Amino acid sequence: MPDYDFSLVDAAIIDTQSNSQRVLREVLARLGMKKTAVHGSAQDAAEAVTAATPDLILLDIDGEEPEALRLIRRLRNEPDTRNPYACIVATTWQPTPLLLMRVTNAGADDLLVKPVSPKKVQDRLAALIESRKKFVVTADYTGPDRRKSPREGAQVPLLDAPNTLRLKATNRWAHINARQLMAEANHFVNEQKLLRISVQVAFLIEFAAPGLAVRPPERMAMEHVGRVPAFLDDLLRRLDDLSEPGPTESVAKSLKMMAERLRLHAESGAVAAEELESARSLARDLMRAVDTVRSLDAMMAEVAAAVSGYRTRLEQMTQAKAEAARAALAVPAAGGNASKEAVEG
Repeated sequence: MPDYDFSLVDAAIIDTQSNSQRVLREVLARLGMKKTAVHGSAQDAAEAVTAATPDLILLDIDGEEPEALRLIRRLRNEPDTRNPYACIVATTWQPTPLLLMRVTNAGADDLLVKPVSPKKVQDRLAALIESRKKFVVTADYTGPDRRKSPREGAQVPLLDAPNTLRLKATNRWAHINARQLMAEANHFVNEQKLLRISVQVAFLIEFAAPGLAVRPPERMAMEHVGRVPAFLDDLLRRLDDLSEPGPTESVAKSLKMMAERLRLHAESGAVAAEELESARSLARDLMRAVDTVRSLDAMMAEVAAAVSGYRTRLEQMTQAKAEAARAALAVPAAGGNASKEAVEG
């Protein structure tokens, strides 16, 4: 293993247990880290780690899972985060497949099982330094790309995210312009967010349209169109950050009002066909305004493929649940018949 120099690394420990805080701090100190901030909860740490520029964050999941996952998503996705590319390692005493899925879906780099040791932490840091995954940016996710294959129709470029842990540990920090590196990465993320949000909004509307057209409108369709305004709020905020409002802003605002109207009318049980077509048209206009390179046909093909794939997955999930329910009912029935046969015999 290379001889890393961790003396310049800024670390943050977020853990609800004082004993765990002490152990983690001692481990990092043994590895040579001299600057380690300690926080007793994700809520207490939120403002500090967002405003600071830590290179490494060790975040306990067990004590406050919802708040910890929310903090990871905030660090990765909020524009006010000074280092959204910090290496984030969640820690837990009880690893489960479900917890691993939630941690990775939030945008963390890794999940470290307690109790920790200098060797275990050192190995994880070496992996983050030498083979950290590139970042993928979607409408609602920024973080390490763990996809086995891209989603239907999607061609999303990856970001070699600034790895300040690597730069400092390998003594390259003094030879790079960190501010410029971060600014270029942030610009890439914002541009990708605009592209992916515009496609996501079109996807939500296309998926919801058939369910909104029936009477009464389907609950799932109402829920999906109800997610549109929040995505558009994020898009509008990022337009301000890029200083590129232009026609995109007016289209996004009109589409937000239309989505809110669709949800309101669906709640009352009536969505007019012309309203659905207006929403679809605005969604297409938004994609055209955001992405001036790809053709509308290519973008609509991506949306159609995503809708088709999503419907297929929903059908598969429904079938799996139905089969599981039938299997659960069959077991006691079989057992009851066997008992009856034994009595009659």
